[in-house]
Amino acid sequence: MLSKQPSCNLDCEPASELQIIFQRCEGAYSENTLRGYRSDLMQFQAWCEERELEWLPAAPLSIANFIDEQIKVKAIATIKHRVDAIKFAHRMADLPSPTDNSAVYLALRRARRAKSGRPAQALGLTSELLRKMVAACPDSLSGRRDAALISAGYDSLCRSSELAAMRAEHLSDNCSRIHIPHSKADPFGAGRMAYLSAATTEHVLGWLDASEITEGPLFRGLHTRQLSGQPLNTSSIRRLIKGAAKRAELDAGAVQSLSGHSMRVGAAQDMMVAGIDTLGIMQAGGWKTYSVLARYVENASSEKMHQRRWKRLDAIQQEQMSLSS
Repeated sequence: MLSKQPSCNLDCEPASELQIIFQRCEGAYSENTLRGYRSDLMQFQAWCEERELEWLPAAPLSIANFIDEQIKVKAIATIKHRVDAIKFAHRMADLPSPTDNSAVYLALRRARRAKSGRPAQALGLTSELLRKMVAACPDSLSGRRDAALISAGYDSLCRSSELAAMRAEHLSDNCSRIHIPHSKADPFGAGRMAYLSAATTEHVLGWLDASEITEGPLFRGLHTRQLSGQPLNTSSIRRLIKGAAKRAELDAGAVQSLSGHSMRVGAAQDMMVAGIDTLGIMQAGGWKTYSVLARYVENASSEKMHQRRWKRLDAIQQEQMSLSS
């Protein structure tokens, strides 16, 4: 149990317990994962303190009541993340998980039924939108960066966090490939290689030439037109994408629906419509399970898929007629 650690005893305050948990986990989890767990646990801790309840160990009924209250103001995905964080804290404290209790299970089912609607998916930044947005990027330092980032994000099917972590050293000599060392689904850093199109390679080379970047973060912020030494964060990447969409004069609804995930979604949809097999798409985007990929591609254009189907069937029919004659 956590209380057996030398730096803590049974009289530890909750804040000290949190600190010990995250100190122990440094290096074992990504910073983003630990940041999310910390935020969720602080929410649960504060909720328990207001009601004079123990948070570690937590009673199953306390967690169930927490879920019932949270679902009134939070999305089901947020609730599930917070329950996962509570389970994580108990595991790190070598305590039995109260989240396996039937009271918690039933509370989660109530939450899912209360908000049965599926979360809105980011608009896919497909090749059609990509061309418009890149063409609208000005021939300036920021414009070259934006064109390179959007193009690389589409080709590599990277999440915004992965784009933020890209470094110049990850590029091949001719900038036709880039190594993605870590991802959300690859916590142990097996990595994957992403291939860049000729057009994207040109945009990346243009950005490197204009910025004179040879090492360090690949996509950086600008302050008064001066290059920063720090990488763009995910919120900056989201704003950059929306800014490019506005310059391309996309409608307000499309601009609102675009996010830092849009390039990954759009590229996966385009690959499915183009007839790429599922395994190929999963390898290209680093997906581990088909169910997750299916969520991305379900909104791909049905019309385009049917057009491709009819074209293929017509070709087969023509070939059969040619053979029979």
